Amino acid sequence: MAKTNIAIGVDPGNVWKHSILSGYRYQLDKQEAATDKYLKAFERATMTTQYIKGDRITGGDKKDLYDRINDLEPLRVKADAEVRESVRIRTETIKMIDSVKPVKYRLLLNLLYLNGMDYKEAGNKIGIGRGEKMGALHNQALELVAIDR
Repeated sequence: MAKTNIAIGVDPGNVWKHSILSGYRYQLDKQEAATDKYLKAFERATMTTQYIKGDRITGGDKKDLYDRINDLEPLRVKADAEVRESVRIRTETIKMIDSVKPVKYRLLLNLLYLNGMDYKEAGNKIGIGRGEKMGALHNQALELVAIDR
C-alpha cells in the first residue's frame, strides 16, 4: 500500500470528514505495529526451543518455554485489541462511504481511504481521464459523505 498525502487538496470545509475517514488508515498502522511487535517477541522467545525442555523442572529463576510464551500475553492482548478496533473503524468508514450515492464518488472514496491508493492510482483504476482534477472530485465526494455526529 502506498503512503499518500491526499489531504493536500482537501477544502477546509471537508478537512474534518477527511480526518474521520483517514482514521482507518491510521488504525491499520497501529494494528500492524502491535502485531509485528508481538510476532517478533514470540519469535525471539521461541527460537531457542531446541535448547529449552518444556516439562523439565530446572529450579531457580530460569524460565522455560511456557514461561516465555506466557510473558508475551500482554502483547498478544494488545495486538488482538488493535485488530478489533480496526474492524470497528473499517465498518464505520464503510458506512460513511456507502452513504455517497453517485457510484463514481463512492468508488473514489473507497480506493482512497480503504485501499490506500493515491490520486493517480485511483484515477487509473476507475478510468478518470487526466482532464478531470482528482482534487476537485475528491472534494465533491467528501461533501456527499454523511457522518453521524
